[in-house]
Amino acid sequence: MISTSDFEKGLIIHYDNQPWIILEYQFLKPGKGGAFMQTKIRNLKTNATKEVSFKSNEKFEELDSEKKKAEFIYSTPKEVFFNDIKGKTRFSLPVNIFEDKLKYLKQGIQLDIIYVEEEPVSFEIPVKISYLVKEAPGAAKGNTSSGAMKRITLENDLQIDVPMFIKEGDTVVVNTDRCEYVERA
Repeated sequence: MISTSDFEKGLIIHYDNQPWIILEYQFLKPGKGGAFMQTKIRNLKTNATKEVSFKSNEKFEELDSEKKKAEFIYSTPKEVFFNDIKGKTRFSLPVNIFEDKLKYLKQGIQLDIIYVEEEPVSFEIPVKISYLVKEAPGAAKGNTSSGAMKRITLENDLQIDVPMFIKEGDTVVVNTDRCEYVERA
């Protein structure tokens, strides 16, 4: 059993007879009343997200989870398909659990798939991913100094702002947490 003081991002707990993953948490101690942990959690079975306040002394069962590497193959409007790297088995996850992270997937990318009770329920995408620049407008003369940026299109059709020296055919590293350019690879 774990208490609210053990909470951390990505921890999977058994709450309300369902597996939930902690997305955000914050300890709060108001002037009046007892301290509590304000959390944002997501149900791993239904993908419902909600904010819940837990008393600071509440106890929960931590669910055993396992991470396995999987390779992205393709997606449909309803599902995202993967190959398990070790087992060479194909499986899918519902597209709605990817929310805004689906735009970062490209064929062949490897992710950590989170299994709870031998069932794939969630994922962790790498924080930095390299992409090939598909389209990049040229830099206008006199517009290349003082941190000027331009909008480019990557191989997966994601558009980001990059420095003016990036050109078509370059490979750039993108931060998937903030959707921004990191460096030229």
